[in-house]
Amino acid sequence: MDSRGARSRMIVLIGAWLACAAAVAESDINAAFDAGRQRFEENCGICHGLDGKGMGAFSELLNVEPPDLTVLTKRNNGYFPFTDIYNAIDGRNLPLAHGREGMPIWGDRYKQSVADGSETLVRGRILELILYLQWLQEY
Repeated sequence: MDSRGARSRMIVLIGAWLACAAAVAESDINAAFDAGRQRFEENCGICHGLDGKGMGAFSELLNVEPPDLTVLTKRNNGYFPFTDIYNAIDGRNLPLAHGREGMPIWGDRYKQSVADGSETLVRGRILELILYLQWLQEY
């Protein structure tokens, strides 16, 4: 799929997510936030640190320093780079010509953890994590 097709698909996904977010109760948003925080602490904190600043327990053992995830918006001229973050977490549709990513492909891991292999649940888990990452941002 070319980059325009992927971008269009992501825009549709974001639009659907925003439409759903507008219709859900605050308690549902809080539950999604809590799930994202838990996923971050379980899966990301070991490298990125529980505060997201890149100094997790394993950071010294890695060949590439984990980035500070609290400044993603600052580094992107005040805009949270949703698509880039989604793709980095999901990791399944990166062109092979770009080489291997330095972090685990969580889209595959989340899919393996879902009994029925539901792609909707995998995307939901990634979106919960992104919701938490947005909260971590320093403006």
